[in-house]
Amino acid sequence: MSRRFLAAFLLAAWLVPGGVVAQPVGPTRLQVSGTRFVKADGAAFEWRGITAFRLVEMAAHGREQDVDAYLRWAASKKLTLVRVLAMADVLFQLSPADGQHALPRVLDMARTHGLYVEVVALADTARIPVDFPRHVKAIGEICARFPNTVVEIANEPVHPTQAKAIHDPAFLTSLARLIPSGVPVALGSTDTSAGGTYVTWHAPRSSNWPAEIAHGARLVAQFKKPVVSDEPMGAGDTHDPGRRDNVPDRFRQSAAASRAAGIGATFHYEGGLHAKLPTATELACLDAWLAGLGA
Repeated sequence: MSRRFLAAFLLAAWLVPGGVVAQPVGPTRLQVSGTRFVKADGAAFEWRGITAFRLVEMAAHGREQDVDAYLRWAASKKLTLVRVLAMADVLFQLSPADGQHALPRVLDMARTHGLYVEVVALADTARIPVDFPRHVKAIGEICARFPNTVVEIANEPVHPTQAKAIHDPAFLTSLARLIPSGVPVALGSTDTSAGGTYVTWHAPRSSNWPAEIAHGARLVAQFKKPVVSDEPMGAGDTHDPGRRDNVPDRFRQSAAASRAAGIGATFHYEGGLHAKLPTATELACLDAWLAGLGA
């Protein structure tokens, strides 16, 4: 072995006793400590998430290179988590079986990029026949194998796209019990949070929506567990009242409000519905949002 090659080798890796090359440490299982998430070493986890709903569907249908490219980009922006759907029918078609099959590959790719994944187990259940306990249990077992995961049982449980059974907080709580111990789990809304270890919240999208984010502090005090603003006003190329905003400074304000309220925050945007890289306007909003978080 040449000296030049040996030097390069030692720069890329280090040796542990016994001569075994130590591998870089990836994301560790998140734990809940009071009202925040912490890593295995006790360091606080900064939840800087992004909507990337379609990543599992992309992997399920032969687009792994696109998934990897998106995850690489997300890591380059200092984001820490992507939010994905494990089944869908409205935005795109992803059967529960295909979601279960492709999810491990997405989780593994995310891990190599140092990213966590919030896996939404149930979506569009009013349109897709599914054995709820069986599917949730399968998702939970997969996530238990990957330390870079948290689980949200249902996206907007009372939305018309969800089956009536999913509207029932008691039923959602029973499904949350199927997630293996140690995997952080949220039920899907502040009305159904009793059975989860953390709370996901869709802040109101009023005309002054950044100010609404500040109310997250009340939820932290109420539930005494981590709260995440998971799907606030989304960024888009054009202003669509109650749905999309295109003014970067408002995203900066919302991020600063999230930080002050002590809640996690996920950047929501139109392109994220299909895990597309942001447009110029969406990217400007993301950069302003990250600045507001102090990232």
